[in-house]
Amino acid sequence: MIRRIARIAAPAAVAVDCLGAWLDGRDGGVRLSLTLAAMITAAALVPCALGFLAAIGKRLRQAASVRGPVRTVPPMRLPLVVPRGYVGAAVLGGIATLAAMGEGFGLYIFLAGVALIALALSQATPGRA
Repeated sequence: MIRRIARIAAPAAVAVDCLGAWLDGRDGGVRLSLTLAAMITAAALVPCALGFLAAIGKRLRQAASVRGPVRTVPPMRLPLVVPRGYVGAAVLGGIATLAAMGEGFGLYIFLAGVALIALALSQATPGRA
């Protein structure tokens, strides 16, 4: 359920951030406050973080049921699987963030990139134990 909420909240935050970037870039009189865009993005990050934590918890429970109690998580690789479409969106968000650096609307694009990366992480599922 939390992953479904994240699939709705993160794209909505990206839409608000892109609208803010567009309004800032067209030099019109109407602007979207960066504070408002950041608050909306922060609100969207909450279900994304909860979805990611749920995937990690499920993975640790899987490992515990197979090998006994788990005391540490392997530091280099956490066996989670993220669907390719979400990874692609996260990569495009990162590229857009880098491309917008130095522009007036760059912070809006940065917020959108963060929301896309969080969306990808929220859709992770446990890999094989």
